Amino acid sequence: MICKNKKCKQEIPNDALFCLYCGASQADKAHKPKSRGNGTGTVYQLPNGKYKAEVVIGYFLKDGKLKKVRRTKTFTRKKDAVEALPQLRSAGKPEKDPSLYELHEIFTSSKKYDKLSKSQQDKLKYAWERLKPIHHRGIASLTVDELQQSIDSKVNTYYPARDMKVLLSHLYTLAIQREKVSYNKTEYLELPELKKVKKEAFTEDEIHTFWNDYENQHNIFTGYILLMIYAGLRYGELATILKKNIYLDEQYMIGGIKTDAGIDREIAIADRILPIVQYFYDHGKKKLLEMNEDNFYTTYWDTLNRLGVRHLPPQICRHTYFTRLTAAGVQPGIITEAGGHSDYDTTLKNYVRISVKDKVEAVNKI
Repeated sequence: MICKNKKCKQEIPNDALFCLYCGASQADKAHKPKSRGNGTGTVYQLPNGKYKAEVVIGYFLKDGKLKKVRRTKTFTRKKDAVEALPQLRSAGKPEKDPSLYELHEIFTSSKKYDKLSKSQQDKLKYAWERLKPIHHRGIASLTVDELQQSIDSKVNTYYPARDMKVLLSHLYTLAIQREKVSYNKTEYLELPELKKVKKEAFTEDEIHTFWNDYENQHNIFTGYILLMIYAGLRYGELATILKKNIYLDEQYMIGGIKTDAGIDREIAIADRILPIVQYFYDHGKKKLLEMNEDNFYTTYWDTLNRLGVRHLPPQICRHTYFTRLTAAGVQPGIITEAGGHSDYDTTLKNYVRISVKDKVEAVNKI
């Protein structure tokens, strides 16, 4: 037979594996893939005579090396293999599954987010921190069970869980708009039961216990509880008051959230709590309360347990404020203004608790 090296072409024995003259291998060579345009795919003939269409649809790292992910299909005719390349490319290209982190970046840069109030943005920031374990998960791959577990493992009360659900819902809306998911899975999430807070207030004995703990036992955190009671502050208001908006000489500070009447109102500082405000002002960096929400609530409940005070939530401090003003005979107009309400009916209906004893004393004046 003739050497398969075209440059050699010497006659050699029929069973020779290598050419005796040039050393070239005499084995049959596999057909090499025919080169096509970059990214269009390749068609090459197999030893059995059929044609294989091949496209690269991605890459992955293995042992520190970049490997190709291929999609192939075999055909009897070369023409069929060539014509199949576009279909292989489109079918083999995986849809990108955006992560919660990517969607959150889009959401916090949107006009919709900018229109939210500062308190709403703060709540969503805390909710985002609680979702940290799934920040980089693809939104399409997350199951309802995983989302439910993400909430249940972090919070067990209604409002923080609701904030997490609201934030996730915003992200799902973005994903639906971009056709990355077909429905909003947060619709199937269950929240803890909303426990209705009875219209109660801390008693004078309980308030005395707070004062003793702050002044005599030097437990500084209790000062925040007293501040909320004597200034009628919600947690969200306490957490957002800036030092630059505190005027100690005039005994007021600017703060407030929620309604138009409540936002940026003048909050009076009573003589009794002026030293407390002074202390937090002197020791704070930028705000009156330098503590995140989770730490605040944990320390709040720990304080009530330590002092043996009834297990009433922080909003009861605001109820106590209105109840004490009413009991002291302060004019309704002043109470409404001081608390940031638009009318006294709101104050009376939602915050003031008038005891049976006070009612009896009132009717005895007839």
